[in-house]
Amino acid sequence: MTVILDSKDLAKVDQEFAAESQVWEVLKGGASDVTDSDFTGAKEVRINKMKGFTASDYKRNDTNARAKIDVSKETVKLGKERWMAYDLDVLDQSENGSYNVASIIEEHSRLIATPEKDKTAVKRLIEAAFKSAESDDSTSKYVGKTVIEKITTANSLTAYDAAETYMTDAEVVGPFVMFASSEYYNALKNNDKVSKSFTVNEAQINGINRKVAQLDGDVPIIKVAKSRLQVDSPKKINFILVPLHVAAPIEKYNDVTLIPASQDRDGNRDTIKGTNYYDLIVLEKARPAIYVSYETTGG
Repeated sequence: MTVILDSKDLAKVDQEFAAESQVWEVLKGGASDVTDSDFTGAKEVRINKMKGFTASDYKRNDTNARAKIDVSKETVKLGKERWMAYDLDVLDQSENGSYNVASIIEEHSRLIATPEKDKTAVKRLIEAAFKSAESDDSTSKYVGKTVIEKITTANSLTAYDAAETYMTDAEVVGPFVMFASSEYYNALKNNDKVSKSFTVNEAQINGINRKVAQLDGDVPIIKVAKSRLQVDSPKKINFILVPLHVAAPIEKYNDVTLIPASQDRDGNRDTIKGTNYYDLIVLEKARPAIYVSYETTGG
C-alpha cells in the first residue's frame, strides 16, 4: 500500500481568458504632464484653463485694442475608488503551486482591474462626446462629434472617411487611434474597396508594441471587447476616433499591501489588500476631438 504523505498541484492555473488593456493603456500618454503637484487632494486634480484669445487688424498710428486672457483653475475629481482584499491560508498555499500572492495579484489585475479601467476610459470618452456646451461656451465650440448611423459592410468605408474628414476640418491634430467594435471592424475589413489596403501591422503606441489593423498604414484600429466598449445603453458604439493625447488616464493611488500570516490573530493567512484611485479626465477643449459613431438599440 502506497501512502502519500504530501502532494502539491502543478504551478498551472486554469485561467479564464481575458485581453490586455485595449483602451486605458493606449491613451496613457495623455497623462504624461500630470504630476503629484497638480493634485489638491487624494482624488482631485487642478486644471489650468485659459480663454479670451483673439486677433484683429492692426491700425497704424492709432489705438489698437488689447485683449484680456482669463486664467482660471478647475478642480476635477477622480471618480473611481476600488478596493480588493484576499485571504490566502498558508496550508492552502503549501499544497497549491499556483496559489500564492504573486499569482493572485496578477489574476486580479488581468480579470478585474484591467477590464474595469478600459470600461471607465470608454465611458468617460462617451460622456465627454455627448456632453452639452458649458454655460460660457455660447457658440457650442467645445462639444464632441456624435454620429448616429447603422453600419453595413457597404457603408463602413464611408463612415471611416467621414470621421477622418471631420478631424481634418476641425483641425484636430493626431496621431489618432480608433477603438472599434468587432462588428464595425469586420464590416470594414470585408469592404470590397479596402480589402487590399486593410492590413494588420505591429505599431508602437505610447511605447508599447501592439498588433493593430490599419488602412494604408494609417490610423491604428483596435478591436475592443463588447463588454468594454458597450458601456452606455441604449447606445451601441460602432467606433470612437480620438487623438492619442485626447485624455489623461490618471492613477493617484494603486497600492497593494501584504499582511503576513504571522500577524493573523484568528488563523494562519496571508492577507492581500489594495486600493486604487483613478479616472480618465477629458478636458472641455478636448471634447471636439472625440468622434463617436453609434446606433441606438431601443433599450
